[in-house]
Amino acid sequence: MRVVRWVAVSTLAVAMSMASMSGRVDAIDGAGSGGAADGTIWAGVQTGTPPTEGSASICVWTMEGGYDSSTGESSDAPITMTMNGIEYILYTRTCSGWSTVVWVPQLDPAQLAQQASVLVRGQLSSPAVHLAPPADAGVVTVPTWIWADRSWWKPVSATAWLPTPSGVIWARATATPVRMTFSTEDSLRDGDGRRSVVCDGPGEEWDRSIGDDGTSNCSYTYRHASTSHASGRFDASVAVDWEISWQSNVGSGGRLPGYTTSTSLRLTVQELHALVG
Repeated sequence: MRVVRWVAVSTLAVAMSMASMSGRVDAIDGAGSGGAADGTIWAGVQTGTPPTEGSASICVWTMEGGYDSSTGESSDAPITMTMNGIEYILYTRTCSGWSTVVWVPQLDPAQLAQQASVLVRGQLSSPAVHLAPPADAGVVTVPTWIWADRSWWKPVSATAWLPTPSGVIWARATATPVRMTFSTEDSLRDGDGRRSVVCDGPGEEWDRSIGDDGTSNCSYTYRHASTSHASGRFDASVAVDWEISWQSNVGSGGRLPGYTTSTSLRLTVQELHALVG
């Protein structure tokens, strides 16, 4: 039987098992560790800004070995464990005279990127959109301009990093908004099919100087008034597609599955009638 620092090892194993049961992703403040991606918990993964070279005290890493308690013979083989399909190797890390027993997950940059993708998706909020005419004053046959708030339409990034004996490895995922889809009811009868328009980019922002003759690359023209509905309004939604890419400090990078966020709207559309004298 191999024995090594049973108190320390058992304590860490229990702590990591508790993290697995919780299934939570820690806040992106650099203070926590671990996270979840597709149901897998990765203990030891840090979030937030990784330390830069020379910003922390020099640490010495020593890989732990075991020994046979019946013979007293030591072993150079690493002490490992596997949890949720991830292998961990036990090290002692000594920094400024303080020693800590650490399980180091054996993750490559692409796996860290998956963790960063989970973090970045958690930061993507519902689209902040504007309409002209506004949602309560739409008009049949008059194009409704749709655009996203410029302060909202911007890339969002999150970083996952891992301290290892050979230095910090990090992966950063960046989500970039690329297109909007405006989908709406537009029928005289409730329950009829929805219509939609797909717009590349955030749309054109309307202001009074444009007047009624301007055109937008993201607009929808209603064919019917919403007064025929019991609620007097049409349901609508705006969905934004995000493309997610990643890069790391070890020369890797690529694309990750995209993500979509959406927001719901209720629009009042009127039909104007001219009086002929």
